[in-house]
Amino acid sequence: MNKTVYLMSLLILLLSFTKMQGQQKNKKYNFYGGFGLGISTDYTYFSIQPGIIYHWNNKIHSGMGVQYSYMKSNRTYDNIGYSYNIYGFNLISMYYPIKNMEFSIEFEDLYIRQKYSNLINSYWSPAIFGGMAYRYGNLVAGLKFNFLYDRKTSIYQDAFIPFVRIYF
Repeated sequence: MNKTVYLMSLLILLLSFTKMQGQQKNKKYNFYGGFGLGISTDYTYFSIQPGIIYHWNNKIHSGMGVQYSYMKSNRTYDNIGYSYNIYGFNLISMYYPIKNMEFSIEFEDLYIRQKYSNLINSYWSPAIFGGMAYRYGNLVAGLKFNFLYDRKTSIYQDAFIPFVRIYF
């Protein structure tokens, strides 16, 4: 129930944001970003993902971004907690065969430092995504697939990942 309320609130916020921003014509680049926040009694999550996209022409765009995420959980019932610090970057290319349809290919590399109780584990987790999305003004929503998905090392729960991108 709470996830549905949060998702609906986010969609309403994003749609109103795209109406306020409007789409600017003949702009050679856009900034984009993602932001995540989750707080409960025993869980904290924060994520920020800024980036820039350059428009080579009406059909081909490419760009890059950075990201940082922090997660921490303190399970009170068994007194075991964990935390993650995730640093990374991505390179992306997009193709628009028609006005609002986007196909993308993206390389992402994340450095993950996880702490579980008193054990520390650090590793790199690369990903290559192929994606498909719909663009409406300054809002892009779609689904991407991680071709390098590994259940043991990926920070993502599944190879298929929905995404939303907001352009400024």
